Amino acid sequence: MQKALTILVLVLASGFALGQEILVNLSSYRTEDRPTKPKAGKASIELPFFDDFTRNLPYPTLELWEFSNVITSRTYAINPPSIGAATFDAINHKGILHQHLTTTPQPADTLTSLPINLNYPSTDSIYLSFSVQPGGFGYQPTPNDSLVLELFSPTENQWYRSWAASVNFNTNQISLYNHLLNSKTLKTTTKPDSTFFTVNINIDNPIFLQNGFRFRFIGYASLMENATIPGYKTNTDHWHIDMVYLNKLRNWDDTIYNDIAFHKPIKPFLKNYTSIPWHHFADAESNEITTPREFGIVYHNLGPTTWNVTRKFEIINLSTNNVYYFSGGAENIYGYQEFAFAREFDYNFTSAWPDSAKFQLKAYLETDYNEVTKHLRYNDTLVQQLNFYNYYALDDGSAESGYDLFGEGTIGAMVAQKFYNYKTDNLVGIMIYFNRSYQDANSQPFKITVWNDNNGKPGEIIYQQMASKPLFTDSLNCFTVYRIDPVPLPDGNFYLGWQHITEEFMNVGFDRNINSKDKIFHNLPGYWTNTQYEGTIMVRPIFGKLYQTPTLTTTVPNHGLQVYPNPASDYLYINYDNSIPVQSYQLVSITGRVVENASIIPNARVSVGHLPAGIYLLRVNLKNGQSITSKVIIKR
Repeated sequence: MQKALTILVLVLASGFALGQEILVNLSSYRTEDRPTKPKAGKASIELPFFDDFTRNLPYPTLELWEFSNVITSRTYAINPPSIGAATFDAINHKGILHQHLTTTPQPADTLTSLPINLNYPSTDSIYLSFSVQPGGFGYQPTPNDSLVLELFSPTENQWYRSWAASVNFNTNQISLYNHLLNSKTLKTTTKPDSTFFTVNINIDNPIFLQNGFRFRFIGYASLMENATIPGYKTNTDHWHIDMVYLNKLRNWDDTIYNDIAFHKPIKPFLKNYTSIPWHHFADAESNEITTPREFGIVYHNLGPTTWNVTRKFEIINLSTNNVYYFSGGAENIYGYQEFAFAREFDYNFTSAWPDSAKFQLKAYLETDYNEVTKHLRYNDTLVQQLNFYNYYALDDGSAESGYDLFGEGTIGAMVAQKFYNYKTDNLVGIMIYFNRSYQDANSQPFKITVWNDNNGKPGEIIYQQMASKPLFTDSLNCFTVYRIDPVPLPDGNFYLGWQHITEEFMNVGFDRNINSKDKIFHNLPGYWTNTQYEGTIMVRPIFGKLYQTPTLTTTVPNHGLQVYPNPASDYLYINYDNSIPVQSYQLVSITGRVVENASIIPNARVSVGHLPAGIYLLRVNLKNGQSITSKVIIKR
């Protein structure tokens, strides 16, 4: 079955070409490098075994799990029981698709527990429970894909399939198979991709009740069928798990956790951005930070017991290591209640560093935990950083989808995202997050472009870089960094994005947790249109001084194409190597309208005296279907 894509189809003004604004699912995650070897520890873990993936790590803790390609995130699953979940997909920990995958489901990500001492009699009632969600903000699994649980017998040195799940989004049904009992449960819900389903499995077979027992989850994934667009062939088939709990003295309906857990990330401190250049902060502070300042948190009660919860907060200035501590008081939270709380505080954001600032934000809850529930403690603490470097960021650094334009007629089409500059300064660089696709097929040439503002939409092009291709780094956490010629920008609105040179799909990172829909525009049929998708394109403008190391890029060759004079007023001459199979040329306005279109000979003279002053795209078409482009300025 072909995997579904959400596509907006737009007909171009000519009536003959077809272009598409496309959002595809995630190709890679922004995460940190992980250690390559697990930490040394005990030979076997003692019960209870519990992980709700809230340890503020981008991968499952190596205190409980073997090294794997599974990642943990606070933004990728939808409404997890406690903040954070583990995600299974079709890529390895470097963001590259597993090479063995085909259109037939194959094992992809695997998460295996460390050895556990399960040397207990079956009468001790051993149960393994967990919560599972298909899709989330990611790619919905097809009915043939699945998540599987296997149990390991130390005495037989063999893995046994014990449970599996598959989902059909056409019928909104998830099928849960318990192979130990040879039973199947079918559950129906209106939104399977935003629901966590609870599973509880009794482990009573003596072949498992041994020291050295292990269990593992395996995500089965498949590549898209009929993926004719290279950039579409990307990450797929996402499953998320949470609240993995193995213990004795449990029963079949023991799925309620007597616990208080954070439910969402700390409310953003900035109104419009996730990061601002530090030397712009003084100009931005009054608009970006509320007065009085507020520290907002959301937590909930996972069980029926009423708890008295004390809320505490810290802000650490990482340039000085000074700690600002304040309390949020105590309050009762009742069974299954969700509680949103905002604490006003008085704090000045300063830095001992001249060009940057970093602050660690911490919120934690205190209750009367005892020895029985102490293993649940990680989900009562939130830690995140507020960073100010040399760039503006609208996104949170996590790409849940991929965005771009695709199709016939998109050569010369443009994508722009709106930013507000708080201080007159030089724009010196651009950061763009590219998702990975199969064999990096989305590494397509494009032109970085900057526009001024025209009544709330992109106006004139004020900068455009020669075409280049991104080179992907061997990591999941890296934006591609481009150095540009300094562009002086006044305070106020400007737009940053790219112009297409090909019709291929580039798969630029799209953050679905922060909605900047009203700031995203595309110029596909010759005029600017607001996007239909909720989210944020992961592009960031760099101001002042570029102290990031630019990613090595490859410049698209122009095959000896010469265009002169440039700027031009009356005539434009086009010359090129006679060995190049040139067929025709087109002169395209910044609105995407073709103003000149003719066959071509070497040293051709093109009359431009009748055209309005402005920036144009000269496209020289080759007989092999490729094209060479160059920016042309016409002055009066």
